[in-house]
Amino acid sequence: MIGEVYSRVGSSLPFDIWQSTIESQYAERSDAILLVVIPASQAPEVASAKAIRIAKELDGECTRTVGIISKIDQASSEPKVLAAVQALLLSQGPRSTADIPWVALIGQSVSIATAQSGTVGTDSSLETAWRAESESLKSILTGAPQSKLGD
Repeated sequence: MIGEVYSRVGSSLPFDIWQSTIESQYAERSDAILLVVIPASQAPEVASAKAIRIAKELDGECTRTVGIISKIDQASSEPKVLAAVQALLLSQGPRSTADIPWVALIGQSVSIATAQSGTVGTDSSLETAWRAESESLKSILTGAPQSKLGD
């Protein structure tokens, strides 16, 4: 995500220096919320994620860090991945992630994108699409706490 911002702003600084500058200007502020976003497919290896290391460096007590597991629907047929996701949601994942509260989300589907673009035609189409996505998420992660699922 930071790399995408870097490429859009066209900084003349080397990426690692630019990234350190961004971290010191924004992420180190005590009023900043740190979002650690990982795709579900990377949940089994989350302990080695650079984002976890950076979050721990900037917020050692994890009082302002939130973990977001995205694209659950794309990993629904992979039991190992789903087990890792559920462990994170239940605070039973790797020790380095235990202090981070995690939530799970499904990526934006075609139905939601269509509803947002206004091509569906009814005001309730977006709400209907979100409800369908929420139900899908609940059916994929049946053992996860419902409060941790992107409602």
